[in-house]
Amino acid sequence: MKDRDEARGAHGLRGAFRGVCNGARAARSFLLLSVVLSCSALAACQSGVDGIAKNVKTNDIKPPSSEVEESFGENGAEITLLMQKGSSGLFEGPSRDIRDAAALGIGELGANQAFVKVVDVTSPAAASAAVAAAKSRSSALLVSYLPPATTAAVAAMPSDQRPPLLNLGAAVPATSGNVYNLASGEIDSALEGVRAAFASGRKKVFVFAQRDLPPASDQRLADAIRASGGTFVGIARYDLTDAAAAAAVQTAKPQLQTADTVLILGRTAITTTIEGAIKAGGQTGLNFVGTSAWPPQTYREPTANGTLIAMVEPEAATLIADRYQRHYKRPLSTDAAYGYDAIAIASGIIRSKGATGLNAETLTSKVGFRGVTGLFRLSPSGQVERRLSLYAIGGGKINVLATAPASF
Repeated sequence: MKDRDEARGAHGLRGAFRGVCNGARAARSFLLLSVVLSCSALAACQSGVDGIAKNVKTNDIKPPSSEVEESFGENGAEITLLMQKGSSGLFEGPSRDIRDAAALGIGELGANQAFVKVVDVTSPAAASAAVAAAKSRSSALLVSYLPPATTAAVAAMPSDQRPPLLNLGAAVPATSGNVYNLASGEIDSALEGVRAAFASGRKKVFVFAQRDLPPASDQRLADAIRASGGTFVGIARYDLTDAAAAAAVQTAKPQLQTADTVLILGRTAITTTIEGAIKAGGQTGLNFVGTSAWPPQTYREPTANGTLIAMVEPEAATLIADRYQRHYKRPLSTDAAYGYDAIAIASGIIRSKGATGLNAETLTSKVGFRGVTGLFRLSPSGQVERRLSLYAIGGGKINVLATAPASF
Protein backbone atom coordinates (compact mmCIF):
# COMPACT_ATOMS: atom_id res chain seq x y z
CA MET A 1 0.00 0.00 0.00
CA LYS A 2 1.25 3.48 -0.86
CA ASP A 3 2.50 5.90 1.73
CA ARG A 4 -0.54 7.94 2.77
CA ASP A 5 1.21 10.68 4.75
CA GLU A 6 -0.45 13.96 4.02
CA ALA A 7 1.16 17.36 3.71
CA ARG A 8 0.41 19.52 6.74
CA GLY A 9 -2.41 21.98 6.20
CA ALA A 10 -4.45 22.74 3.14
CA HIS A 11 -2.43 25.41 1.37
CA GLY A 12 -2.19 24.64 -2.31
CA LEU A 13 1.35 26.02 -2.55
CA ARG A 14 2.84 23.58 -0.07
CA GLY A 15 4.12 21.11 -2.65
CA ALA A 16 6.21 23.78 -4.32
CA PHE A 17 7.85 24.87 -1.08
CA ARG A 18 8.56 21.31 -0.02
CA GLY A 19 10.59 20.96 -3.20
CA VAL A 20 12.56 24.10 -2.40
CA CYS A 21 13.42 22.97 1.10
CA ASN A 22 14.69 19.62 -0.11
CA GLY A 23 16.48 20.88 -3.21
CA ALA A 24 19.58 22.92 -3.93
CA ARG A 25 19.54 26.59 -2.91
CA ALA A 26 19.84 29.12 -5.70
CA ALA A 27 22.86 31.38 -5.88
CA ARG A 28 20.65 34.42 -6.00
CA SER A 29 19.37 33.96 -2.46
CA PHE A 30 20.24 37.54 -1.52
CA LEU A 31 17.84 38.99 -4.05
CA LEU A 32 14.78 40.44 -2.38
CA LEU A 33 11.08 40.44 -2.92
CA SER A 34 9.78 42.77 -5.63
CA VAL A 35 6.55 44.45 -4.63
CA VAL A 36 4.65 45.56 -7.72
CA LEU A 37 2.19 48.35 -7.00
CA SER A 38 -0.42 49.94 -9.21
CA CYS A 39 1.15 51.83 -12.06
CA SER A 40 -1.34 54.62 -11.62
CA ALA A 41 1.50 56.09 -9.56
CA LEU A 42 4.87 55.54 -11.18
CA ALA A 43 6.73 56.50 -8.03
CA ALA A 44 4.95 53.74 -6.15
CA CYS A 45 5.96 51.17 -8.75
CA GLN A 46 9.58 52.29 -8.63
CA SER A 47 9.74 52.20 -4.85
CA GLY A 48 8.20 48.75 -4.70
CA VAL A 49 10.90 47.27 -6.93
CA ASP A 50 14.07 49.32 -6.79
CA GLY A 51 13.64 51.03 -3.45
CA ILE A 52 13.58 47.79 -1.50
CA ALA A 53 16.85 46.60 -2.99
CA LYS A 54 18.56 49.81 -1.86
CA ASN A 55 17.60 49.25 1.76
CA VAL A 56 18.63 45.62 2.24
CA LYS A 57 19.93 44.65 5.65
CA THR A 58 22.29 41.70 5.39
CA ASN A 59 22.98 41.28 9.11
CA ASP A 60 21.58 38.18 10.77
CA ILE A 61 18.31 38.64 12.61
CA LYS A 62 18.19 36.73 15.88
CA PRO A 63 15.04 34.73 16.58
CA PRO A 64 13.26 36.66 19.32
CA SER A 65 11.82 35.08 22.44
CA SER A 66 8.12 34.35 22.26
CA GLU A 67 7.64 34.42 26.01
CA VAL A 68 6.97 38.17 26.05
CA GLU A 69 5.06 40.61 23.87
CA GLU A 70 7.22 41.23 20.85
CA SER A 71 7.89 43.99 18.40
CA PHE A 72 10.22 43.81 15.42
CA GLY A 73 11.63 47.14 14.31
CA GLU A 74 11.53 50.41 16.19
CA ASN A 75 10.14 53.22 14.08
CA GLY A 76 7.41 54.07 11.63
CA ALA A 77 3.93 52.71 11.06
CA GLU A 78 2.70 49.70 13.00
CA ILE A 79 1.80 46.43 11.28
CA THR A 80 -0.15 44.39 13.83
CA LEU A 81 0.36 40.61 13.66
CA LEU A 82 -2.53 38.78 15.35
CA MET A 83 -1.82 35.18 16.38
CA GLN A 84 -2.66 32.72 19.14
CA LYS A 85 -0.10 31.05 21.37
CA GLY A 86 -0.19 27.32 21.91
CA SER A 87 -0.79 25.44 25.14
CA SER A 88 2.88 25.88 26.03
CA GLY A 89 2.42 29.65 26.14
CA LEU A 90 4.61 30.03 23.02
CA PHE A 91 3.90 30.49 19.36
CA GLU A 92 4.12 27.05 17.81
CA GLY A 93 4.15 25.44 14.36
CA PRO A 94 2.83 27.70 11.58
CA SER A 95 2.43 30.63 14.01
CA ARG A 96 6.11 30.43 14.87
CA ASP A 97 7.03 30.25 11.18
CA ILE A 98 4.94 33.31 10.37
CA ARG A 99 6.30 35.28 13.33
CA ASP A 100 9.89 34.54 12.33
CA ALA A 101 9.22 35.40 8.69
CA ALA A 102 7.68 38.69 9.80
CA ALA A 103 10.83 39.46 11.75
CA LEU A 104 12.97 38.66 8.73
CA GLY A 105 10.75 40.65 6.38
CA ILE A 106 10.56 43.82 8.45
CA GLY A 107 14.31 43.70 9.08
CA GLU A 108 14.99 43.58 5.36
CA LEU A 109 12.20 45.75 4.00
CA GLY A 110 10.99 48.02 6.80
CA ALA A 111 13.74 50.62 6.35
CA ASN A 112 12.82 52.16 9.73
CA GLN A 113 9.47 53.25 8.27
CA ALA A 114 7.46 50.29 9.59
CA PHE A 115 7.57 47.83 12.47
CA VAL A 116 5.67 44.68 13.43
CA LYS A 117 3.87 44.31 16.77
CA VAL A 118 2.89 40.73 17.66
CA VAL A 119 -0.36 40.39 19.62
CA ASP A 120 -1.58 37.17 21.22
CA VAL A 121 -5.36 36.84 20.73
CA THR A 122 -6.70 34.08 22.93
CA SER A 123 -10.30 33.83 21.66
CA PRO A 124 -12.92 35.43 19.40
CA ALA A 125 -14.14 37.39 22.42
CA ALA A 126 -10.65 38.87 22.89
CA ALA A 127 -10.40 39.92 19.25
CA SER A 128 -12.49 43.07 19.63
CA ALA A 129 -10.26 44.48 22.36
CA ALA A 130 -7.08 43.60 20.46
CA VAL A 131 -8.33 45.33 17.31
CA ALA A 132 -9.55 48.38 19.22
CA ALA A 133 -6.12 48.69 20.86
CA ALA A 134 -4.41 48.40 17.47
CA LYS A 135 -6.64 51.13 16.03
CA SER A 136 -5.88 53.37 19.01
CA ARG A 137 -2.17 52.97 18.22
CA SER A 138 -2.91 53.99 14.60
CA SER A 139 -1.94 50.59 13.27
CA ALA A 140 -1.76 50.66 9.47
CA LEU A 141 -2.60 46.99 8.86
CA LEU A 142 -3.79 43.85 10.65
CA VAL A 143 -2.18 40.56 9.60
CA SER A 144 -3.99 37.56 11.06
CA TYR A 145 -3.08 33.92 11.53
CA LEU A 146 -5.78 32.93 14.00
CA PRO A 147 -8.35 30.12 14.21
CA PRO A 148 -10.99 30.75 11.52
CA ALA A 149 -13.69 31.76 14.01
CA THR A 150 -11.43 34.38 15.55
CA THR A 151 -10.30 35.82 12.23
CA ALA A 152 -13.93 35.85 11.09
CA ALA A 153 -14.83 37.88 14.18
CA VAL A 154 -12.18 40.43 13.23
CA ALA A 155 -13.31 40.47 9.60
CA ALA A 156 -16.92 41.06 10.64
CA MET A 157 -16.06 44.33 12.39
CA PRO A 158 -17.08 47.38 10.34
CA SER A 159 -14.19 48.43 8.12
CA ASP A 160 -14.17 51.95 9.60
CA GLN A 161 -13.54 50.50 13.07
CA ARG A 162 -10.36 48.60 12.25
CA PRO A 163 -7.34 48.73 9.95
CA PRO A 164 -7.40 46.68 6.74
CA LEU A 165 -7.03 42.93 7.36
CA LEU A 166 -4.71 40.49 5.57
CA ASN A 167 -5.64 36.93 6.51
CA LEU A 168 -2.97 34.21 6.27
CA GLY A 169 -5.18 31.37 7.51
CA ALA A 170 -8.30 29.65 6.23
CA ALA A 171 -10.39 32.01 4.11
CA VAL A 172 -13.05 34.09 5.86
CA PRO A 173 -15.93 36.15 4.41
CA ALA A 174 -15.06 39.71 3.42
CA THR A 175 -18.58 41.09 3.63
CA SER A 176 -17.59 44.05 5.82
CA GLY A 177 -14.94 45.19 3.34
CA ASN A 178 -11.18 45.73 3.45
CA VAL A 179 -10.56 42.04 4.24
CA TYR A 180 -8.16 40.07 2.04
CA ASN A 181 -7.40 36.34 2.14
CA LEU A 182 -3.78 35.92 1.07
CA ALA A 183 -3.33 32.13 1.30
CA SER A 184 -4.19 29.99 -1.71
CA GLY A 185 -5.74 26.55 -1.41
CA GLU A 186 -5.56 23.36 -3.41
CA ILE A 187 -8.63 24.43 -5.37
CA ASP A 188 -6.72 27.36 -6.86
CA SER A 189 -4.06 25.01 -8.22
CA ALA A 190 -6.74 22.60 -9.47
CA LEU A 191 -8.66 25.25 -11.38
CA GLU A 192 -5.56 26.69 -13.01
CA GLY A 193 -4.56 23.20 -14.15
CA VAL A 194 -8.03 22.49 -15.53
CA ARG A 195 -8.06 25.76 -17.48
CA ALA A 196 -4.70 24.83 -19.00
CA ALA A 197 -6.08 21.42 -19.97
CA PHE A 198 -8.97 23.13 -21.76
CA ALA A 199 -6.51 24.39 -24.37
CA SER A 200 -6.58 20.91 -25.92
CA GLY A 201 -10.34 21.22 -26.42
CA ARG A 202 -11.20 18.69 -23.73
CA LYS A 203 -13.56 20.46 -21.37
CA LYS A 204 -15.75 17.77 -19.79
CA VAL A 205 -14.37 17.46 -16.27
CA PHE A 206 -14.90 14.71 -13.71
CA VAL A 207 -13.40 15.22 -10.24
CA PHE A 208 -12.05 12.84 -7.60
CA ALA A 209 -11.59 14.33 -4.13
CA GLN A 210 -10.70 13.15 -0.65
CA ARG A 211 -13.60 12.46 1.65
CA ASP A 212 -12.71 15.45 3.86
CA LEU A 213 -12.80 18.10 1.12
CA PRO A 214 -15.31 20.72 2.37
CA PRO A 215 -18.65 20.42 0.54
CA ALA A 216 -18.51 24.10 -0.40
CA SER A 217 -15.49 23.29 -2.57
CA ASP A 218 -17.70 21.12 -4.81
CA GLN A 219 -19.77 24.13 -5.76
CA ARG A 220 -16.75 26.36 -6.22
CA LEU A 221 -15.20 23.81 -8.58
CA ALA A 222 -18.40 23.37 -10.54
CA ASP A 223 -19.01 27.11 -10.87
CA ALA A 224 -15.43 27.86 -11.91
CA ILE A 225 -15.32 25.05 -14.48
CA ARG A 226 -18.56 26.26 -16.05
CA ALA A 227 -17.39 29.89 -15.96
CA SER A 228 -14.28 28.82 -17.91
CA GLY A 229 -16.40 27.26 -20.63
CA GLY A 230 -16.22 23.67 -19.41
CA THR A 231 -18.74 21.05 -18.31
CA PHE A 232 -18.76 19.77 -14.73
CA VAL A 233 -19.58 16.08 -15.15
CA GLY A 234 -19.56 15.23 -11.43
CA ILE A 235 -17.45 14.40 -8.38
CA ALA A 236 -16.55 11.19 -6.55
CA ARG A 237 -15.17 11.01 -3.01
CA TYR A 238 -12.51 8.51 -1.97
CA ASP A 239 -11.06 7.24 1.31
CA LEU A 240 -7.35 6.83 2.00
CA THR A 241 -6.80 3.19 1.08
CA ASP A 242 -5.89 1.62 -2.24
CA ALA A 243 -9.00 -0.54 -2.13
CA ALA A 244 -11.31 2.42 -1.45
CA ALA A 245 -9.71 4.45 -4.21
CA ALA A 246 -10.10 1.63 -6.73
CA ALA A 247 -13.74 1.18 -5.65
CA ALA A 248 -14.40 4.90 -6.18
CA VAL A 249 -13.10 4.61 -9.73
CA GLN A 250 -15.29 1.61 -10.42
CA THR A 251 -18.39 3.35 -9.08
CA ALA A 252 -17.68 6.45 -11.17
CA LYS A 253 -17.09 4.51 -14.39
CA PRO A 254 -20.38 5.49 -16.09
CA GLN A 255 -19.69 9.20 -15.55
CA LEU A 256 -16.05 8.81 -16.57
CA GLN A 257 -17.23 7.55 -19.93
CA THR A 258 -18.71 10.99 -20.63
CA ALA A 259 -15.62 12.92 -19.43
CA ASP A 260 -12.45 13.86 -21.29
CA THR A 261 -10.58 15.50 -18.38
CA VAL A 262 -10.06 13.99 -14.92
CA LEU A 263 -9.12 16.22 -12.00
CA ILE A 264 -7.71 14.37 -8.98
CA LEU A 265 -7.43 16.32 -5.71
CA GLY A 266 -5.67 15.07 -2.61
CA ARG A 267 -2.72 15.48 -0.28
CA THR A 268 -1.85 11.80 -0.54
CA ALA A 269 -0.10 9.30 -2.80
CA ILE A 270 -3.45 7.54 -3.18
CA THR A 271 -4.07 10.06 -5.98
CA THR A 272 -1.87 7.94 -8.23
CA THR A 273 -3.83 4.79 -7.31
CA ILE A 274 -6.91 6.51 -8.72
CA GLU A 275 -5.12 7.56 -11.88
CA GLY A 276 -3.66 4.08 -12.32
CA ALA A 277 -7.07 2.45 -11.92
CA ILE A 278 -8.61 4.75 -14.53
CA LYS A 279 -5.83 4.09 -17.01
CA ALA A 280 -6.04 0.34 -16.39
CA GLY A 281 -9.71 0.53 -17.37
CA GLY A 282 -8.67 1.21 -20.94
CA GLN A 283 -10.42 4.53 -21.52
CA THR A 284 -8.31 6.64 -23.85
CA GLY A 285 -8.17 10.32 -24.76
CA LEU A 286 -8.27 11.60 -21.17
CA ASN A 287 -6.44 14.60 -19.77
CA PHE A 288 -5.29 14.11 -16.17
CA VAL A 289 -4.87 17.10 -13.86
CA GLY A 290 -3.35 16.94 -10.38
CA THR A 291 -2.71 19.71 -7.86
CA SER A 292 0.16 21.29 -5.98
CA ALA A 293 -1.00 19.38 -2.89
CA TRP A 294 0.20 16.09 -4.38
CA PRO A 295 3.21 14.92 -2.33
CA PRO A 296 6.55 14.64 -4.18
CA GLN A 297 6.56 10.83 -4.07
CA THR A 298 3.66 10.84 -6.53
CA TYR A 299 5.99 12.21 -9.19
CA ARG A 300 7.93 8.93 -9.13
CA GLU A 301 4.87 6.80 -9.93
CA PRO A 302 4.80 5.74 -13.61
CA THR A 303 1.00 5.92 -13.57
CA ALA A 304 1.27 9.69 -12.99
CA ASN A 305 3.24 10.38 -16.17
CA GLY A 306 1.63 13.10 -18.25
CA THR A 307 -0.38 14.58 -15.38
CA LEU A 308 -0.64 18.38 -15.46
CA ILE A 309 -0.04 20.36 -12.25
CA ALA A 310 -0.21 24.14 -11.84
CA MET A 311 1.84 25.63 -9.01
CA VAL A 312 4.07 28.49 -7.97
CA GLU A 313 7.56 28.10 -9.38
CA PRO A 314 9.66 26.59 -6.56
CA GLU A 315 12.54 28.90 -7.47
CA ALA A 316 10.56 31.91 -6.23
CA ALA A 317 11.03 30.77 -2.64
CA THR A 318 14.81 30.78 -2.97
CA LEU A 319 14.62 34.57 -2.67
CA ILE A 320 14.54 34.12 1.11
CA ALA A 321 14.91 30.36 1.77
CA ASP A 322 18.64 30.47 2.57
CA ARG A 323 18.36 33.42 4.91
CA TYR A 324 15.36 31.93 6.73
CA GLN A 325 17.23 28.64 7.18
CA ARG A 326 20.31 30.43 8.46
CA HIS A 327 18.46 32.61 10.95
CA TYR A 328 15.99 30.08 12.31
CA LYS A 329 17.69 26.71 11.71
CA ARG A 330 14.74 25.18 9.87
CA PRO A 331 13.49 25.19 6.29
CA LEU A 332 11.18 27.81 4.88
CA SER A 333 7.55 26.69 5.03
CA THR A 334 4.60 27.89 2.99
CA ASP A 335 3.21 29.62 6.08
CA ALA A 336 6.48 31.49 6.52
CA ALA A 337 6.44 32.52 2.85
CA TYR A 338 2.93 33.94 3.23
CA GLY A 339 4.05 35.80 6.35
CA TYR A 340 7.01 37.30 4.55
CA ASP A 341 4.87 38.40 1.60
CA ALA A 342 2.32 40.04 3.90
CA ILE A 343 5.03 42.15 5.52
CA ALA A 344 6.58 42.90 2.13
CA ILE A 345 3.27 44.20 0.77
CA ALA A 346 2.76 46.44 3.78
CA SER A 347 6.35 47.67 3.90
CA GLY A 348 6.45 48.48 0.20
CA ILE A 349 3.23 50.49 0.33
CA ILE A 350 4.21 52.31 3.52
CA ARG A 351 7.58 53.23 2.08
CA SER A 352 6.14 54.53 -1.17
CA LYS A 353 2.82 56.05 -0.04
CA GLY A 354 2.92 56.27 3.73
CA ALA A 355 0.74 54.45 6.24
CA THR A 356 -2.45 55.94 4.78
CA GLY A 357 -1.57 54.28 1.49
CA LEU A 358 -2.57 50.93 2.97
CA ASN A 359 -6.12 51.24 1.72
CA ALA A 360 -8.52 49.28 -0.46
CA GLU A 361 -7.47 51.03 -3.66
CA THR A 362 -3.78 50.20 -3.26
CA LEU A 363 -4.25 46.70 -1.85
CA THR A 364 -6.46 45.74 -4.78
CA SER A 365 -4.13 47.09 -7.43
CA LYS A 366 -4.90 45.38 -10.75
CA VAL A 367 -1.16 45.12 -11.39
CA GLY A 368 -0.75 43.03 -8.26
CA PHE A 369 2.31 42.06 -6.25
CA ARG A 370 5.25 39.77 -6.93
CA GLY A 371 6.51 37.89 -3.88
CA VAL A 372 8.13 34.67 -2.79
CA THR A 373 4.72 33.04 -3.32
CA GLY A 374 4.70 34.23 -6.92
CA LEU A 375 2.65 36.88 -8.72
CA PHE A 376 -0.71 37.58 -7.11
CA ARG A 377 -3.34 40.24 -6.64
CA LEU A 378 -6.13 40.82 -4.15
CA SER A 379 -9.73 41.47 -5.08
CA PRO A 380 -12.36 43.66 -3.37
CA SER A 381 -14.26 40.43 -2.66
CA GLY A 382 -11.38 39.31 -0.45
CA GLN A 383 -10.04 36.58 -2.72
CA VAL A 384 -6.48 36.17 -4.01
CA GLU A 385 -5.69 35.48 -7.65
CA ARG A 386 -2.32 33.93 -8.50
CA ARG A 387 -0.39 33.36 -11.69
CA LEU A 388 0.95 29.81 -11.65
CA SER A 389 3.38 27.87 -13.82
CA LEU A 390 2.28 24.68 -15.56
CA TYR A 391 4.16 21.41 -15.08
CA ALA A 392 3.82 17.86 -16.38
CA ILE A 393 4.91 14.78 -14.45
CA GLY A 394 7.44 12.64 -16.27
CA GLY A 395 10.66 10.80 -15.56
CA GLY A 396 10.06 10.85 -11.81
CA LYS A 397 9.83 14.63 -11.55
CA ILE A 398 7.80 17.65 -12.58
CA ASN A 399 8.84 19.33 -15.81
CA VAL A 400 8.01 22.90 -16.81
CA LEU A 401 5.56 23.23 -19.67
CA ALA A 402 4.84 26.94 -19.33
CA THR A 403 6.17 29.51 -16.88
CA ALA A 404 3.78 31.80 -15.07
CA PRO A 405 2.83 34.97 -16.95
CA ALA A 406 4.92 37.98 -15.99
CA SER A 407 1.84 40.12 -15.37
CA PHE A 408 -1.93 40.02 -15.09
